[in-house]
Amino acid sequence: MNPKILGVRVSMLFHFYGWRLRRHTAQELLAGSGIAVGVALVFGVLAANTSVFGSASELVHGLTGSAQYQLVARSAHGFDERLAQQAGRLPGVQYATPLLRENAIIVGPYGRRPIQLIGITPSIVTLGGAATRNLDVGSLLLAGGLGVPVDIARAVGVRSRQPVTVLVNGDAARSRVRVVLDKSTVGSVADSSAVVSLLPFAQALMHERGRVTQVLIKARPGAERQVAAELRRFAAGRIDVKPADNELRLLAEASKPNDQSTTLFAAISVMVGFLLALNAMLLTVPERRRTVAELRTQGFDWRQVLLVLGFEALVLGLISSIAGILLGDALSRTFFHHVPAYLTFAFPVGAQHVVHTRTILLALGCGVLATLIASLPPVFDLRPSRRADAILREAGGDSEGFGTDTTLWLGGAGVAIMLVVTGLVLIVPSLTIVGGVLLALATLCLIPAVFAVTARALARFSEHIHGSMLVVAVNELNATSTRSIALAGVAALAIYGSVAVGGAQHDLLRGLDRTTTEYLNTADVWVTTDDNIFIADRFASEGTAAAIARAPGVSAVRVYQGDMLDVGARRLWVRARPADDPQMLQPSQLLRGDLGRATARLRQGGWMAISAGFAAEHDLDVGGTFALPTPSGRVRLGVAAITTNVGWPPGAVTLNTSDYSRYWQTRDPTALEVSLQPGVSALAGRATVARALAGRPGLQAQTAAQRIDLYEADTRQGLKSLGEISTLLLIAAALAIASALSATIWQRRARLASLKIQGFDRQQLWRALLLESAVVLGIGCAVGAVLGVYGHALASRALKLTTGFPAEFSLGELQVFITLTLVACIALIVVAFPGFLASRVSPRASFQE
Repeated sequence: MNPKILGVRVSMLFHFYGWRLRRHTAQELLAGSGIAVGVALVFGVLAANTSVFGSASELVHGLTGSAQYQLVARSAHGFDERLAQQAGRLPGVQYATPLLRENAIIVGPYGRRPIQLIGITPSIVTLGGAATRNLDVGSLLLAGGLGVPVDIARAVGVRSRQPVTVLVNGDAARSRVRVVLDKSTVGSVADSSAVVSLLPFAQALMHERGRVTQVLIKARPGAERQVAAELRRFAAGRIDVKPADNELRLLAEASKPNDQSTTLFAAISVMVGFLLALNAMLLTVPERRRTVAELRTQGFDWRQVLLVLGFEALVLGLISSIAGILLGDALSRTFFHHVPAYLTFAFPVGAQHVVHTRTILLALGCGVLATLIASLPPVFDLRPSRRADAILREAGGDSEGFGTDTTLWLGGAGVAIMLVVTGLVLIVPSLTIVGGVLLALATLCLIPAVFAVTARALARFSEHIHGSMLVVAVNELNATSTRSIALAGVAALAIYGSVAVGGAQHDLLRGLDRTTTEYLNTADVWVTTDDNIFIADRFASEGTAAAIARAPGVSAVRVYQGDMLDVGARRLWVRARPADDPQMLQPSQLLRGDLGRATARLRQGGWMAISAGFAAEHDLDVGGTFALPTPSGRVRLGVAAITTNVGWPPGAVTLNTSDYSRYWQTRDPTALEVSLQPGVSALAGRATVARALAGRPGLQAQTAAQRIDLYEADTRQGLKSLGEISTLLLIAAALAIASALSATIWQRRARLASLKIQGFDRQQLWRALLLESAVVLGIGCAVGAVLGVYGHALASRALKLTTGFPAEFSLGELQVFITLTLVACIALIVVAFPGFLASRVSPRASFQE
């Protein structure tokens, strides 16, 4: 069977495209590689943007299974296990499964890794979660011991039935790895830091006998509403009643600033990738116009010609896009696949790479659409008024450019978009992402006008420089203006995206560094359980503070307390300092309120400082009150000050330790602040404190400087993907521009040969080609840099206003310079070699066309 479409056999369509591949192999490969690079860029960024939440979703649903609700403790101390048993006996409840979760550290022969220790009961299998349905709890864990994910086991160097040390709540406990868990057993848990054991064993390790932190609830069919009401009455305002997958709602809020940043990059990358693919296809337009003319002379009607063009574009687009998706997947796994450390401390985030079908379809569609759109120019040759012989004569050129009216219209549109974005973002800061995408469009609109002005200015300037090849370069630019404008647009978008987001990232890091220094400089030495940057893991003091206070060189020891508290859709960072702490609030983070008065109120008690985002959500201001949900019930506290989010996206609550101990019903510290006597160095004091901790292997002493370095390293790791995406965007754009410029130069060898006949030598032509490339890059880089700085200012303002991040705008001249230099150098270095080869063309080649 050889079916026909519009009278053309399908085999003939493949024959035509096979003929094109044989005759123009290099051209099609170049076009295909350009499309693949664009699609890889789009896919890599989109995949990186969805992996964190996707992996967390798999992990949470893998554990909760069919549970609809959960009872959740308001502190890490949990609640009485008997409440879980009572909840299971409520009318309408089918299953009630208790859990105990605690941050810990596992230590093996190869080192240590932070983990989340989870105590479970055999009843969790009844929920049918992907992480537990294949877990034979009885045979694996009843004998005691731990189920350790395979990645964690490899990292610390342990195998089944080998001993390990678990550091939890400030103490060290010896245990045994009962089983190493892989994906076939526990699904997505194998890619996480969740270490499981039976509940009684976990309670013993944590010294929390009879305590749990969570109860998963499955209602009987049809009794969901009844169970929700029963649970709220049962909780009595001291335990939270939440949906079983509430962690995902909290994670979405916590990761929103990072998602917004990568969403902006994704949008810009889609446009850059689209233009890269478009430019790659433009290289094939002259040959495809010849094909149109030849098919018309052979008797094909317009529908059949359109079918041939569309089929060739579709095949090229599909094959190139699939290659781009494979390349993008490798990029997203190798470069972008980082789980921000600040999220792993507060959420059960897995490390698995998750790619959604819609991501694949979007990247595939981008490549195919760009290919089809770029195939449209030859379609205009199908008009009856276009003679085939005229098309054959014109097909080798690229003389068509933007008309004056079109250039003016686009320039005016670009300026109008900038004005609209300014008003939009000033009035509604939360729409900055939309504004960022619109600014990218404005960048493209301004390119033709800047190109026209620059070309005219260079033409006039070149008239006064005798012997310069600038006049030749300008003439060649005007001869290929459409393609030159498109290439400048790609450069502009890449520079815009890097400067805008990279600048905002730099402002954010600078603000976070200052916040960290102020926050941690209240002590010379910090004593904590681990490297948790939020200092929220508690431990029993048991005379430790007194032992440190007696150590030589120690001036004072203060108890610091902290935790995470879920309020609505936010997981707030609770920070509690003693009333005699040198600094209750960081001055640079104060947005509203008087520092002296706010400090006095916090020391007095009954007051708290809250982050701006949380305050705006609940319509709070200085002097107002809010009923904060605590383990002892809702407590109404006054608002002493409004601060930034001090580096934690959902926001922070600051109060004194007296209030915290009363309302959280615990005196356990999460850190000890140690002040040293005058003349005692930080390192000497740290050594003294470490000796006092000799009996507490689960505790560590760090100087304030060491703690600051740790915090800053984790902050940078959390924003690492943004930096990598920015760099890849620049490199990909530079290489694609260089590739397209090189291909354009190579296709114009006949034109270069004719210039040789006119008396130009090889060195002159090479200089002209480099000048031409430099002008294209210069136009794109200049427009992108100007719009990028503007976008950077808007992004920093939005970060501060909508998320509460301490991000003050700074121009960042060095970063802009490095960005521009990177793109220009990569592109010009790549272009130099094919330009040199093309300049050596024989004059006889001018007659080959």
